[in-house]
Amino acid sequence: MKYSKLLGEDASAIVLSMTVVAYVASLLLTGIVTSNEIMPGWGVLLLGWLGPLAGSFAWFANPPLIFAMYFSKEKPRAAKLAAFVGFALALTAFGLKTMPNDNGYATVLGFGAGYYLWLACFPAVLTASFLNSRKPRTLSAGEQD
Repeated sequence: MKYSKLLGEDASAIVLSMTVVAYVASLLLTGIVTSNEIMPGWGVLLLGWLGPLAGSFAWFANPPLIFAMYFSKEKPRAAKLAAFVGFALALTAFGLKTMPNDNGYATVLGFGAGYYLWLACFPAVLTASFLNSRKPRTLSAGEQD
């Protein structure tokens, strides 16, 4: 069965739109729960660049994710690679045991729905890129094959 029959003519656009909505929603939901606080996704986005101090590089998955979302239609091959690299970086958060804060360090107790929704964006954008790579490419005026 073809994907286009399942989701309509432009299945990749539907999947990509759902990915963008999921990303925005992940910012509003709980990202990380520590012994001191419950940090929403937007807080993790603002402070996540400090992650290497705690041994996590998950925040650095955001640029490849944004790249993959932006280029999933025009450059699906590069978008697939970016989504894969971003997903690998995002998974480094599972190694996070403590987080620096104002009082030293806080113990990471777990991750919230925002983190898992953000994590789901990577396979979703990978799927959108895959669907776009399956479409025949049309040549624009003046372009040769």
